[in-house]
Amino acid sequence: MSEDGTHSISYLLDSNTPPKPVEIPVVEALILDLVDKISELRRLEVDLERHRAILSPIRRIPREVLGHVFTFLHPYEREEKVRNAVGRKGLLQLSRVCKLWRDAALVTHELWAGLQIQPRHTLESLKSVETWLSQAGSLPRRMQYQGWNLRDGEASTNLSRQSCSCGNPNAWPRREPGQCLLATSVMPQLLTNGPRLDHLTLMCSSTVCLGKFLDAMDALRQKNTAAGPRPWDTLRSLSIKFRSTHLQMEGQVGPTFVGHLERLPIVESLEVHIPSPFEDSDFDTSHLELNILPNRIERLTTLYMCCPWRGPQLLKLLPHCCNLETLTINFGNCGSPLWNMDDHPLVQHYTASPIVLPKLRTLRTRMGRNLDLLYLLKAPQLVNFDIGMFRIAKVSEDALLLPVANFLDQSGSTRNISTFQLRACHIDAEGLFSIISNLTALTNLTLDDVKVEMDSLWNMFKGHDHAAAHGGNELSFSNLEKLEILKLPPGYQLDPIVDYIKERGPSLKFQLVASYNIPEQRVMKEEDIRQTLRFTRSGVQTSVIPYVKNLYYL
Repeated sequence: MSEDGTHSISYLLDSNTPPKPVEIPVVEALILDLVDKISELRRLEVDLERHRAILSPIRRIPREVLGHVFTFLHPYEREEKVRNAVGRKGLLQLSRVCKLWRDAALVTHELWAGLQIQPRHTLESLKSVETWLSQAGSLPRRMQYQGWNLRDGEASTNLSRQSCSCGNPNAWPRREPGQCLLATSVMPQLLTNGPRLDHLTLMCSSTVCLGKFLDAMDALRQKNTAAGPRPWDTLRSLSIKFRSTHLQMEGQVGPTFVGHLERLPIVESLEVHIPSPFEDSDFDTSHLELNILPNRIERLTTLYMCCPWRGPQLLKLLPHCCNLETLTINFGNCGSPLWNMDDHPLVQHYTASPIVLPKLRTLRTRMGRNLDLLYLLKAPQLVNFDIGMFRIAKVSEDALLLPVANFLDQSGSTRNISTFQLRACHIDAEGLFSIISNLTALTNLTLDDVKVEMDSLWNMFKGHDHAAAHGGNELSFSNLEKLEILKLPPGYQLDPIVDYIKERGPSLKFQLVASYNIPEQRVMKEEDIRQTLRFTRSGVQTSVIPYVKNLYYL
C-alpha cells in the first residue's frame, strides 16, 4: 500500500507481471490523470509560444521596413516596373498573411505604382484598375499594355481575345471588320477619364491598333467635352512598340507608312520600336516617313528609336532634338541605315554641316553593323558613350574606328567622356586601344561580350604607361573607378588584366568586375584574384559576378 492508502503498482512498471483485478481501476485512474497533465502541458506550450511571439523581432520591425522588403517581390515585366498577373497575385497573398503585413503593403505605395494591362482587361475591369492604382498615393504611376498575346497563365475562354489581327487579314481567329483588342480594352477609357499617369508603354499588335485606339479616345472625349486634360495628354514618358507595320498605297508615291505617330502627345521621354514593313529585304524603305511632328521632338530630353529601315529617317528627326540629353539608336536587323547613301541630299548636307545636339550627354547605339551615322553628328557635351554592335564578324576600321574617332574629334568631347562601354563586338586590339587610350577622363570602362586579344591590348597599355612614366605624363586610366570585363569566353584567364593592375602599383584604386560566358565560371576564382592583388597592395576591389544570358542589349 502507498502512503495515501492506494494500492502501489510500481512493481508493475518494471516488470511484465499482469495486474490483479483490484489494480486495474487504479492504473486506469492514473492514466487519466497523466493524460490531463499532458493536455495541460500542451496548453502551456501553446501559451508559451504565444508569449514568445510577443517578443519576436519580426513584430517589432516597422511596417515601412517590412514594406521595403516587399518591394523585392517579383516578377516585374522585363525592365519596366509594372506588376504582371503573377506579381499581382503574389502581392495580394502577402497582404493577406496578417494585419501588419497588410498595413505594410498598403503604406508602401511603390508596390502599387506599376500595372500591366492585357487584352482581357475590358471596360468591366475599370473599377479594379483604378482601385489598384489609387494605392500608389502621390507616386508617379506606370502602366504597360501588353497587346501581343496573353501570358502569365491568364486563361481566357474567349479565343477572339487571345491575339489581335489588326493589319493582318490572314490572322486566326477571324473577327468582324474594325474590331481591335486595344481599342475595345479598358485602355481608351483609362487614358481619357482615368487617373493621371507618368509613363505608358503600348505594345501594339500593329500600327493599325494605335490608330483605332486614338480614334476610340477621341470619341470618348467628344461625349464629355467639359472634362479636363486627359491622362494621355499629360504623360511625361511614352513607349510605343509595334509587332507589325501597316503600309498603304498613295498614287505615284507608292507604299507609305501609316503609324499615326503624328498624333502622339507631347512628352519628355519617347521610345519607339518600328519593325520591318516587309519580310522581303529588297523592299525600298528609304522614302518612308515616321511623321513625328517637330514640336514633339523639340520637347524631348530622352529618345530611344529602334528603326530597322534603310534610309535617312533619323536625319529628319535629329535636327529638332535641341533639348535631348539621352539618345539611344537601335538599328535593328538593318544595322546600316545609310549604307551606299552618300549621294542622298540629306547625307551630303549633314556631312558638310553636321547635326549639333547641344545638350546631349549620353549616346547609345545598338545592333550596328557600321556607325556611319556618327559622321553626321556633333555632341559637344557628351560624357557617356555606349556602343553596341551587331557581332557577326570582326568590325572593320571603316565601320567603327574611323566614325567614332571622327565623331569625338568634331564634337570636341574626347576629354569629356567619363563612361565608355563597348558591347557585342569583335575588334582588333590595336583598334580598341586607339579609341580607349584617347579617353583620358574615363571613370568607368566596360567591355561587354567583346572579342579581342586581351594579352595584346593590355600589353599596349603597359607600353603606353612605361612611356608616360619616363616622359612625366599621366598613366592610362588615371581617373578610372570601375573596370568591367563581361562575358569572357570559357577558358579565358584574367591574368593579363591582373598583371597590368599589379604593374600600375598601389596608386591605382578602382573596382574590377568580371563575368564569364558560361553558367558557372571555373577558370579563375574571385579569391585567387584578390589573393594575387593583395600582395601588391593595389587597393583594387575585385568581384567575379554570375553569368547573365543577355541576347538583346537594352
